[in-house]
Amino acid sequence: MGALIITESCFGNTTALADAIGQALADSGSMAVQAIAVKDAPETIPDDTELLILAAPTHDYSLPRERTRTRARRRGGLLAGDTGLREWIAAVQPAANVKVVTVDTAFKAGFMPSTAAKTAARLMGRAGFNHVRRGATFGVSDYAGPLDDGELIRARAWAATLAAGLRSLTRAPGR
Repeated sequence: MGALIITESCFGNTTALADAIGQALADSGSMAVQAIAVKDAPETIPDDTELLILAAPTHDYSLPRERTRTRARRRGGLLAGDTGLREWIAAVQPAANVKVVTVDTAFKAGFMPSTAAKTAARLMGRAGFNHVRRGATFGVSDYAGPLDDGELIRARAWAATLAAGLRSLTRAPGR
């Protein structure tokens, strides 16, 4: 089984999160993991990919847009290019059998009507992916971060649970 993690990150927090998730998946021993920035993501999912994880920061209760990326740049964000997960999802070719899980980072200052993970999951379903699940939201302490204390540990534990669940789904019947 292969896992592909595609990340959009403005301040490095979502990349750190994706790296922790990728390491935990690789440590599970059940899959090869590749993590890449959205600017390098292929529009056709590689054939050996069974799990696709999309990771993005929450901007204005959703996936980043051009205007929110511009705002992040003005606040010191180091964005590589103008393409984010929202644009990538609009261009990707659907892969019906790939399991998709979305995760995000968010600064929780109160009630959050939506997050990047929720928006990404909805858009992936509309794009033709059949097995889409919204994953966890991981907290950042401010607009630019850093990640809240313990979030990388929680991300590794979440990924280990995800890997265990995938292994049980891929076992042969009767085992």
